[in-house]
Amino acid sequence: MGTLPFSVFAFVVTSILLYSFYLIWRNFHRARVIEDTPTAKVRSAHQGYVELEGGARFMNEEPLVAPLTRLPCVWFRYKIEKERRSSRSRTTWSKVDSGVSDAPFLFHDETGECLVDPRKAEVTPGVKKVWYGRTKWPGVEEQSGVLGALVSKRYRYTEERIDEGNAYILGWFDTLRSTDASVSEEVSQTLRNWKQDQEELNRRFDSNRDGRLDEGEWQNARQEAHRQVVQARAERSAEADVHIVRATDHDRHPFLISAKPQTLLTGRYRRNAALSLAGSVFAAGFLAWMLVVRF
Repeated sequence: MGTLPFSVFAFVVTSILLYSFYLIWRNFHRARVIEDTPTAKVRSAHQGYVELEGGARFMNEEPLVAPLTRLPCVWFRYKIEKERRSSRSRTTWSKVDSGVSDAPFLFHDETGECLVDPRKAEVTPGVKKVWYGRTKWPGVEEQSGVLGALVSKRYRYTEERIDEGNAYILGWFDTLRSTDASVSEEVSQTLRNWKQDQEELNRRFDSNRDGRLDEGEWQNARQEAHRQVVQARAERSAEADVHIVRATDHDRHPFLISAKPQTLLTGRYRRNAALSLAGSVFAAGFLAWMLVVRF
């Protein structure tokens, strides 16, 4: 083997080895985080990184609908692939469409409920279905003409879902209060909104009708904005706080959503870590053999 092919091959094997080390750490770290984080209740959960175990349900009366099976769910991920055959009768699958839901859903336990924002989450679904068909979308007949009738098409559909039912959440818990912003911030925002319609602003506060607001007239506008903000805050203070679980910006605090209990989730991550360890041992042995043979 020449120097260049050997270098390229050694680089590939080394990259596989390093990636295996990363997967060992990643999977083992997730298993330890699940085991070491105490399970909290929604009502008493602290602000920050928490573990919750309970149930998932729809946000409102109109549930989320999975695009392929058309079944109601709280989260979905799908992929559509098209079969391609080469001249040597080899079959490959190329992705033609895919998607994942980012709509929030409700988590609940016996003490209360909170929103879950699934964006950036590492999701373990409760249902995974794979099936095949002759049209791009299941149950939709394509009008392809004579040529389309002569060429047989085959599609593979993959859909993963979390249906209403058991749910495990590990993420960042925030409580959004209706009066979190200061009065001055809300007054400034109200004035900025009013400035978007100068005609209406002048109609309300330009008392001398000269087409602009002088210092006294602008002060009246500020006083009116302050009055409206205080009144609105008084009305919102009676509203319940909104709890939400979301992603963090640090890999040491993974955001996990699972339809399976934490014991099964922990076992899955430990098995993945063991498989990555086996892969790293094989890659390290192969790399060592390459170096011995070469030098």
